[in-house]
Amino acid sequence: MHRKPLYFARHAVTAVLVFTLCTTPAWPQRRARASAQATLATEDEPVLDAASLVQPALLSGPGFSVDPHVELRGYMARFTLDTPVGPLSAESVEILAEREAELPALDALDKATHSDAFVHAVGDKFAATGKMLGKIVMHPIDTVLGIPAGVARYFGDRIKKIATQAQTLSDRTARTLGNHGNPYPSDDGPMTDARDSGDAAGNAPKPKKHWYSRIGSEAEREVKRQLSYNQIKRDIAKRLGIDPYTANAYMQERLSSLAWAGVSGGFGAGTVLGMVGGTGATVLAQGSRINDVVWKLSPEDLRVRNRERLRAHCRDELLIRQFLRRGAFSPTLQTGFADALDQLQAVDGCDALLELGMTANSELEARFLVNALRMVSTHLGARAKSGSLRPVGAGLAYVTSDGELVLPLPVDRLSWTSEVRRFLDRAEFRVSNKTVLIGGEASLAARRGLTERGWSIIVRAPWPGAPPYARSGEPTGVDLDG
Repeated sequence: MHRKPLYFARHAVTAVLVFTLCTTPAWPQRRARASAQATLATEDEPVLDAASLVQPALLSGPGFSVDPHVELRGYMARFTLDTPVGPLSAESVEILAEREAELPALDALDKATHSDAFVHAVGDKFAATGKMLGKIVMHPIDTVLGIPAGVARYFGDRIKKIATQAQTLSDRTARTLGNHGNPYPSDDGPMTDARDSGDAAGNAPKPKKHWYSRIGSEAEREVKRQLSYNQIKRDIAKRLGIDPYTANAYMQERLSSLAWAGVSGGFGAGTVLGMVGGTGATVLAQGSRINDVVWKLSPEDLRVRNRERLRAHCRDELLIRQFLRRGAFSPTLQTGFADALDQLQAVDGCDALLELGMTANSELEARFLVNALRMVSTHLGARAKSGSLRPVGAGLAYVTSDGELVLPLPVDRLSWTSEVRRFLDRAEFRVSNKTVLIGGEASLAARRGLTERGWSIIVRAPWPGAPPYARSGEPTGVDLDG
């Protein structure tokens, strides 16, 4: 009989507490935010109108037009251009701008390689040489199997650890080739002690000529031809204001033809340069897209220059050497990578960044890392110094000395896919002071997902040489309440 009042009193207090919590202003917001994070639906990457991604000047011009329908794949836009020399594909807004900037130079090269003077001077001799060497210096159009997957790999759970494999490969190569490039560093061994011991009079034997020394003079001539070829090719590219290592197959074909004509045809280097003239294609040279050392130095000298810059920030010598010999980073991109790292002046994380860079499988993935470094440096300015590069899964973040986490995403458009959601839900991102830099645009769902997770959002984040994205009229700094 006396327990009932106590029972009801206890439950009355509980009811009051629950009512108080539920009516507190912060409670509905927290509950709504938790519910939204759990139920915010993911989305597929769309097909968009090209005009929504790039500025109008890139959609058409003298001698070219862009297909208005653009597929987003791996957060990068894949464009198709119709040009006088044939169709061209561009796997991002940045590459689209470069391909269009190359068109005047391509026209000049096309006229030079099809001129009567060129055909008459080089004749059949060059035709045979060009056919043979084309297999060495050319990257055939569309040799990559399947459609490029953009940069989705950087939103993955982890990268493949290859540092140990790279070191093992380096050691094995060093043991095989020796310190001086000799394919057989030890010519004589236990089984040759009794050979060539001299004649009957005890005279010393004449020195043997090994196979690699017999072809030395021929190899030397070929090396000189290669050096001359590379120099002429870089000189032509500089005259035109283009990247000598461009992935534009049409451009490479014509550059190579003229350069080999200067080496083995009837033209000298001066004549070749005179034929192409100067198109004034300065777009690529602006905004630090091309460091002029790319035109001045041979690929080997450029590698030495970049190695010294990487040594100032990275500790693993073998990783540096392997990174500089990876195919995904052209000499131009390697130079941009080293320059951006030098500008950033991070105190830690360079070796991890190199390992991440060595997993790049395409030019697009290599560009992503170079542009990510440039974005961070531009955004933070002097605050970038003394920070740390921090790989997160297969992606890259930067932590400043005062604790801000910056996530650079130089993508054309960020969609709220399941892989993006999983990536952003990682434990490493559960910090209070964090900013995401997005190169182009982000979908409404992506912005909501980021805001709910506490990110400060900057769209169209600038960096030197950033592509000309479309302007939607809204401020670049976005902070949605969800």
